[in-house]
Amino acid sequence: MAAPMSVYGVENLIFLILDNPDLAVRFRDAILNSILGIARVLDEEAGHTPEAAPHGWGWADDNCALLTPEMYELFGYPILKGVFDRYCPDAKHSRHQHSDSAMSHLLPLLGKLNFTGTNFGPTVTVSEIREHLPNAVIDGQLAPFTLCRNEEENIVAEFLRDFDQAREKRGLRFSTAGSINNGSRLTGMRLIMAAIQRYGRYE
Repeated sequence: MAAPMSVYGVENLIFLILDNPDLAVRFRDAILNSILGIARVLDEEAGHTPEAAPHGWGWADDNCALLTPEMYELFGYPILKGVFDRYCPDAKHSRHQHSDSAMSHLLPLLGKLNFTGTNFGPTVTVSEIREHLPNAVIDGQLAPFTLCRNEEENIVAEFLRDFDQAREKRGLRFSTAGSINNGSRLTGMRLIMAAIQRYGRYE
């Protein structure tokens, strides 16, 4: 989890979960309660009641990829579920996860949270995401370094790969898997749009 690891340290959090899971659970619950408390205050200041407050939530969390599924189920998953249960309890509400890291090992767990949108790292394939997150719109999966290096042939090849993997269930917005890196060219963006326009149509 990005915030806890920023506060406590990456290695420290991993060791805490392994060595003292009871204390890790207390830390987890403190984070969840703090998020919900801050969100409640923001809602109140905006004039929203719990019943009328806007619904939807998105996470930007790269470091969660460093946890094993068992660690994530203990620590990260309950935080996401607790927030989602409060702010996006219905299937129609937006539930988004950005994590431009190697997230494949956590997809089975994330699949239980009914995400409606994802933006994962370039090593996570459209097929893998769709297998576990059938209702999510997939933002990606162009590798940012492919774009910033202006590898024109690979840009088109990655689009064709993802377009084909999304054929059965659709729901792909072709974009970079993570941030757009320095050095990315406007010509690369134009190439992406041209490839989508020429090849991005299902019969």
